[in-house]
Amino acid sequence: MNVLPTRDEVKEKIETLREQGICYVCHDLQTGEIFGTQSVIYEDADFRVVLELHPRMVGHTIVLYKPHREDVSELAADETARIFQMCVRVIQAIKQALGAEKVYLVTMCDGPINHLHIQLLPRYPGEPIGSKRLVDPRGTLTNAESTAAAIRNALHL
Repeated sequence: MNVLPTRDEVKEKIETLREQGICYVCHDLQTGEIFGTQSVIYEDADFRVVLELHPRMVGHTIVLYKPHREDVSELAADETARIFQMCVRVIQAIKQALGAEKVYLVTMCDGPINHLHIQLLPRYPGEPIGSKRLVDPRGTLTNAESTAAAIRNALHL
């Protein structure tokens, strides 16, 4: 059984790399040292789609654009189109596989040495509506492989 790194362990590794002027995402893509074994939903040359290790809700998904971009302001028009097309496909898969009513799309590239990634946060029937969902407490990733497999199976790429 894989032991997931704690949020504090991840933060510490990220801060150490940032102090060295290293993008932690680019480093992790090469080494796998930050996030460990993630539940990968989809991966190709440009994207890695994974379940968040410390999710705010079931199905909290990260769409990572592999080429280094600090934030959306650095994207060319064709990159923007590809990223949003990928996000729409994953959102549709989350809705189909997990029964989400809505899926919030958020990017919060902040702090030094950022790397663009999109967070997809599902909202399920009966749950509160609105941006307060974006700051729900983080939990523990459970049923990761079955959740990732359900989304992967609904993802028609």
